[in-house]
This record gives sequence, structure tokens and C-alpha cells, in this order.
Amino acid sequence: MTINKKFVLALIAYAVLGVLAWTTLSDEPIRVFNANVRLRTGTLLILGLFALRAALYFWRTRIEEEREKAKPAE
Repeated sequence: MTINKKFVLALIAYAVLGVLAWTTLSDEPIRVFNANVRLRTGTLLILGLFALRAALYFWRTRIEEEREKAKPAE
């Protein structure tokens, strides 16, 4: 499976998890250290961070592949 397909599947999975979290979790605040964080918001923030991590990995591998292709043969 190519990296493009894996990236698309990962983004779809994060979107599905986000929709499920939005529809099933209550929006009650929970106490985290000295701040009140809404449960739904915290969950979506964590999912967003995972999606950002997946995007950074995808961009890094694409850049590495382009550099390998542009590298002159020795």
C-alpha cells in the first residue's frame, strides 16, 4: 500500500473518530490541573494532534522521496 493511500485512510479514520466523539460524548467540563476543559473539546484536540502528526510524517516521507529521486547517481 502506498503512503498516499495510508495517509488518506488515516485522515478518514480520524474524521470518523471525530464525528463519533462529537455525537457520543457529553460537553461537560472536566478539571485538568487548574483549568476546566470540555470533554468533547479535549478529545477533538487530541485527535487533531494525531492527525497533524500523520500529516507531518506524510510530508516528511514525500520530501525524502523527492530528494532520493533528485539525487545524482554515483
